[in-house]
Amino acid sequence: MLRYVRIVAARTMEFAMTLARPTRGGADASAPMIRVYSGPSRRSRALRTVLQVTVRPVIQAWGYAPNLPWPYGVIDWAAKALWPLPGTLVDKVRLPYCDGEFIRGPGAHSDRVLLYLHGGAFICCGPNTHRRFVSDISRACRAPALVVDYRMLPGHPVSTSLDDCVDGYRWLLQQGYTPDQIVVAGDSAGGYFALMTALAVVERGFGKPAAVVCQSPFIDTDPSRKLEWLGDMVDPLFPAIGLVSLIARMTEFERSNGHPDEYGRVHSPLYLDVSGLPPVLIQAGASELLSVDAELIAAKIAEEGVPCELQLFEGQFHVFQAAADLIPEGRKAIDNIGAFVRANVG
Repeated sequence: MLRYVRIVAARTMEFAMTLARPTRGGADASAPMIRVYSGPSRRSRALRTVLQVTVRPVIQAWGYAPNLPWPYGVIDWAAKALWPLPGTLVDKVRLPYCDGEFIRGPGAHSDRVLLYLHGGAFICCGPNTHRRFVSDISRACRAPALVVDYRMLPGHPVSTSLDDCVDGYRWLLQQGYTPDQIVVAGDSAGGYFALMTALAVVERGFGKPAAVVCQSPFIDTDPSRKLEWLGDMVDPLFPAIGLVSLIARMTEFERSNGHPDEYGRVHSPLYLDVSGLPPVLIQAGASELLSVDAELIAAKIAEEGVPCELQLFEGQFHVFQAAADLIPEGRKAIDNIGAFVRANVG
């Protein structure tokens, strides 16, 4: 059952938040709308268990030895076996410093378009891992999507990845799309890039996109709040050592090869002016580690006067939307993305 609640944020230096139900007389306009979906289903519980005993140990091993020559590219190579939805058209695209794919899912014939930025902890995944997933989102939004195969760690810092994402936006403009037709979307690390790209294109004079969609976004480059959450909860995918090692690697490469902020960190939208963003939809599993980041950035976006909706799915794991073929919660989430995009882009 869908329950509607709103955040009433008591903002502090630590971005503390208080959740409350709205009164009948209305709700604080500076708070994001939260929709909480009950769960998990039996199929979702089963898949969560599989992920916990297969993927989580690999991430934990990486966390203890991130400097080993891990074959990051194998994940995307193996994912060539994942076919897009029937009826999908895929065209290769060449951007200035990386490649991409222009994906037209079934029924994706509207004037709107998605700039889709894949997740993968800033170090792995790509068009192959996300081809079916994005074709499904394209179908739901009735819009084609440009997937950017941006350069990643450890070869390139996060700021270089962001430049590639901005180049993807510019490519769409060169194809004749206008900013008010473009939705910037992404999952996990791609959720970070979705917000940062939307901010960057405005700052660089390329126009404000129509909307932003983030699925389980990685936002806060300070691990302390997420580590506090891990003290009370168990994420089925991410152990504490994996989180700490990832942020350390991001920071190390940004300081040596990129453009860190004044504190030597990777830039985070949590510490930037986000008042220029378009309407934002954020989705996360209520039981996943990155629900912390989702709630923090939703509160900040709404506080700065931008329409923001946060959808939390109880009992769901990281980027559960990618399992829409298997679990009903993933299907519902993708349908919600489609409804949001169609409502915000004519």
